Formats: sequence, structure tokens, C-alpha cells
Amino acid sequence: MPYLILSTFGYTGSRNSGDDLISKSLIRLLTRVKGKQAGFDVFSLVDHSIKDIRDIEKYHAVIAPAMRPTVQGSRTLPPARAMILEMAIKHNIPFYAVGSGWGTYPGSLKQAKNQRLTKEEKAQLTAITGDNGSVSCRDFMTEVLLKNNGIPCYGTTGDCALFDTKSIGRPLNIPKKIQSIAVSLPHNQHHWPACYQLALQLKREFACTVYLTFHGYYGKLSSLIDPEWDTNEVQIKDLSGGAEKLSFYQKVDVHIGFRLHGHIWFLRKRKPSLLIAEDGRGMGHLITVNGLGYSAASKATWEKAGECITFSKETMYKHKENEPNIVKAIEMFKQENARGYPITKNSLRKIDNLWHNQMKPLIQQLP
Repeated sequence: MPYLILSTFGYTGSRNSGDDLISKSLIRLLTRVKGKQAGFDVFSLVDHSIKDIRDIEKYHAVIAPAMRPTVQGSRTLPPARAMILEMAIKHNIPFYAVGSGWGTYPGSLKQAKNQRLTKEEKAQLTAITGDNGSVSCRDFMTEVLLKNNGIPCYGTTGDCALFDTKSIGRPLNIPKKIQSIAVSLPHNQHHWPACYQLALQLKREFACTVYLTFHGYYGKLSSLIDPEWDTNEVQIKDLSGGAEKLSFYQKVDVHIGFRLHGHIWFLRKRKPSLLIAEDGRGMGHLITVNGLGYSAASKATWEKAGECITFSKETMYKHKENEPNIVKAIEMFKQENARGYPITKNSLRKIDNLWHNQMKPLIQQLP
């Protein structure tokens, strides 16, 4: 009997390779822990219809990696997830949210403590959890959110994509000389010009090849690239599509950028990375592993975040247009490099502990 994996990746959406990395990483972890005989059906919450599910009773469990809890005021998630959850409850099929991840902007602890789940979301999560803690959290901030909403949870396991079992316990892969840097472009297009400037400054600072990487986008890439960008100075790499596209990073020494799963890909391969966090997903990750990085949001935005527990486009979202501090990224990475990467090494130890003490035991207990 197989597992049903609910994936947020879709070829008809933004083709976000990070989303695909999450679900494919979970499948690899399940195979490693449960054995090669474990079967999997993957349901895309973007591409598939609920009609595509045949005989849900055949599954050991339904697993939703990186499921985002819906808080009051946030956009509605794909309805298929709620419908499948209802089907699982009706047929007594265990439902697990593995590495559930909150994503509020900018992602302050006060927001995590005080935001409320929608009534529908809270009712469903309460129905599937009982006392067995079948919801685990990608990060500490999500755990705070769920527990403050009365949802029993297993605790913080980390993101599924953090763990490459072939790399667990290995030392940091430090380049003798930095010959290439990947700068991942953010979701927020208001920050693309600053990201390009970051790439140019890194090229001057380290005298190396610098790539601007796209993990996912809507429309045609050619229409999104600023014609004033000098592609002789900075190379453009389209990594949207399946998780396999991220293997391009094998040839790159360092990541400094905005995409959480660009940052995670480097850490899982024991390579240096600095994250400029776009929202609560990134901030939650940095807090959980004491990671190298900081928020893209301004100081004024953080001060406002304490007042805006529920928000709209007229309140918090307008702050997303702020100019991120890119100089801080360069200075922070230079210091980390000069000191022999102490913050990154400590993060890797925390990732290893999450695997041994949290994620692996959770997978072992799955039916």
C-alpha cells in the first residue's frame, strides 16, 4: 500500500523548483527509512483535479510536506488540499503534515504568537491531530503559531529538503578559493533591481563568476529580464521546473540570495550560503538553525509588524516595496568567510540534530 504525497509543485503554475525539491526530498527520506518497497503516488495541488484520486482507502497515509497553515487575512490555498483532508478523515486515513511552514510577511515572533488560524483550518487540523501530533513544523515560528492556536504538534523537524542522508554528518565543503557565486532572485519583483546590484558587487568583491538564478516565475523569462542588465557581467540561469534543475548548483561554490530553497539546497550539500529572508518562512528557518542571514524587510517594517497581526494590502503588504539592504549581505558573508564559516558549521550541526532527533523518528512512526 502506497503513500499519497500532496505536492505544491505544478508545471502549470510558477514551476517553482524549490516546491518540487520538498516533495522529492520527502520521498527519498521515506524510501531511506521505510524501505524501497514503500510506494508513492504524488498529487499536485496545482496540476491535478480531485477527480484524479482513485480509491483513497488504499493509502497507508496522506502526507502534505510543507503545508502552510491558513491564517486569517491570508490568501486562500488550493481547495483540493482541504477536500483531500476531508476524504482522509471520512475514511480514517492518517493525515500527516510534515514540515508545515508559516509564511507571513515579514515574519516577526509577535505575529507568530498572535495570528489566528481561520475557523475552517483550525477545525480540520484539530480533527487530524488529536493527541498524536501528526503535524510537524518546518521551523520554530510555525510551531509557536500552531501551539498558540491550540493545535497539538509533533514539534520542529526542519524542512524536508534540508536532509540529504548521504551528507548528514559530513563537514562543510569550503572552497579553497571562491570561483563562483549564485545569487537567487526573490519572489518579490520589487527587489529584483537590488538583487542584480548585489550580483554586480559580489563579482567586483570576489573577482569570480556570478550567476543570477530563477527558481520559478510566471510568464516568459525573456519578458521579465531587465534589458539594462549586463548578461556579460552576470550570467542568467533559469532553474525553474523540476528539482533536478537545481543540480546546476553542484558546480557553484557559494549561494548568497533570497530563495529559501536555494539556501537550503546549499546547506543540504554542505556548502556555504547566506539567506536574505523574504518572509516568515525564511526568518523561521534562520531562527531554527541560527543561520547566516537576515531579513529583507526594513527596520520600519519590523516596527510596524508588531502592530499588524492581521493585515491587508493597505497595511503590511505595501511595505514589501522597501529597498533591501544588500551591503549587509556582502559584509556579513566576508566576515563569515574570514572566520572560517563558524555560523554555517553550527547550522549544519543543528540540521544533523534535527534529522536524528526529530525528522527521522517522525518518519519511522508513520504507518
